[in-house]
Amino acid sequence: DNSLFGATGPILGQRYRLEASPAFGSLDFVGALADYRRYFMPVRPVTLAVRLLHYGRYGRDGEDPRLQPLFLGYSGLVRGYQLGSFDASECHPTSADPNGCPVFDQLLGSRMVVGNAELRLPLFGALGIGSGYYGALPIDFFVFGDAGVAWDTSNEPKITGGDRPTVYSAGTGLRMNLFGFAIAELDLVHPFERPGRNWVWELNLQPGF
Repeated sequence: DNSLFGATGPILGQRYRLEASPAFGSLDFVGALADYRRYFMPVRPVTLAVRLLHYGRYGRDGEDPRLQPLFLGYSGLVRGYQLGSFDASECHPTSADPNGCPVFDQLLGSRMVVGNAELRLPLFGALGIGSGYYGALPIDFFVFGDAGVAWDTSNEPKITGGDRPTVYSAGTGLRMNLFGFAIAELDLVHPFERPGRNWVWELNLQPGF
């Protein structure tokens, strides 16, 4: 990790993490994580942030029903698909699974790959309001695109010949440092794989990836 962290997230450098977490006992599997992030500044003060992440459970019990499935729709992964934002009107069960909700079920699996790209800049600093890099207030304006796919051995990704689709979203937002105690993020997101939704608002407490 040689990234330079600004008021709401990294603005330069790179970070990466490789991790293997074995679990033994009544369940036997390995959690594998690969996370790479890069931050460019093509024109000051604009930062282009990109991330590629994979997490998966591998081994004999990686898909045991006692384990909670991985969920792709958390705000730190693919925005626009948050857990509490779905309602029954979006579910259109199929004859093969009359009790299912395909638009939600596509976000579950034992393995996932996520890609994110974000252009961020200090709002007041770029407008010349106040002094310093961030100007009058430590607020970043950003536009973003997210993509991801979650799968298991019975639902392989379409990109490898299966039937599990990749989900996408894009949008814009503001991120503000709350006096060093937390970072608030407000997003306006269009989730492309939710036909019943156009634009959704999300409010989270999290730094930029």
